[in-house]
Amino acid sequence: MRARYVVTSTCIQSGTIRLTLSLRQMLSGRERVTCQDEDGERLDCTVDWVRGVLDGLEPYFEKRRLQVNDVIWLTLDGEVLALEAAAARKVRPRPAARPAEAGPPAEKKVAVPVEARTPKSPDPAPEPPKRVRVTPHVGEKKRAAKPAFVQALEALELKHSAAEGYDLFRAYLGRREYTLALGRFGESEPADLLALRRTGRADFVGLVVPEARLAAAVEALGGVRMALVSPEALSQLVALKKLFPVGPVELERLLREGRVDADAVTRLADEVRRWVGERAAFSAVLLALAEYTRQQVFFPEDVLANLGEGSWDRETVWNVLEALAGPPFLLLKKSGAGEYLLREPVADNLAHLAEYALSLRARVAGD
Repeated sequence: MRARYVVTSTCIQSGTIRLTLSLRQMLSGRERVTCQDEDGERLDCTVDWVRGVLDGLEPYFEKRRLQVNDVIWLTLDGEVLALEAAAARKVRPRPAARPAEAGPPAEKKVAVPVEARTPKSPDPAPEPPKRVRVTPHVGEKKRAAKPAFVQALEALELKHSAAEGYDLFRAYLGRREYTLALGRFGESEPADLLALRRTGRADFVGLVVPEARLAAAVEALGGVRMALVSPEALSQLVALKKLFPVGPVELERLLREGRVDADAVTRLADEVRRWVGERAAFSAVLLALAEYTRQQVFFPEDVLANLGEGSWDRETVWNVLEALAGPPFLLLKKSGAGEYLLREPVADNLAHLAEYALSLRARVAGD
């Protein structure tokens, strides 16, 4: 399988490429993959299905000096994903290895006859090795797993980097970005975090506080303006993302309000349900129009009657009809008397729209 990918600024900044439809099919079921460049060098990359990216390509971007809109061809050959950049730029040179110093000439070996020896009695069989249990050193510790709040923010498409005394997250939003520095309540000093914001090293600063200790954190901070972020709320955001594509933009809004807690996420979830409800209104109106024949004329009130009394208000139905009259649907034609004409059956219109969507998706994915 082979896929074509167009590099974006986010790719270069984060060292990732987005999992397009072709790459999703190509890497299905994998969590890690070995990428090999044009020179045979290999990189161990991570297939992050939560964030929807292939991570770990920073060395390749730097080596090939890739820029925005450059094209990469990706070919899966067995267990190796081959990378081939279409841009013909010189590879960034690496420091040359120092030549080995000349050593003294090799000593010649001369065969010397050895006197015949009488064979010795066979040595006694060695004793079997004893099993010794080795206790790890007190200072040796297993690599700790990432905290839940770090995993949640990475799932919301923020890039994480650890620092002394706090965790730094960076959100890439195309033409702009923002940084978030988070410490832990009871461990990090608020003054140190505020210094990061004051010196411009972070746009937002805050403390990670469990929901049960939010009141104590507010009391401890007094009037200090700092965001409070609960791991439980971040987990709710990740769950909400499965219903609707929330991410760094919605998180930024909550950070500006100063609280990322259960109440704030609940309010955001209510908004998402309204957005999803608008999609449901579209579906209901389309099902009502499916009963009409080609070139049939009707009023919005006729659609309301078909939907049933109290199902949807007139303004909602009118907004949906206006949208269906414009591109890309072009299902309806308006007249000056407030009437609408159904150009073609709903099923035919949706089939044409599906063909258009698949064609556009193929162009976006670079297939």
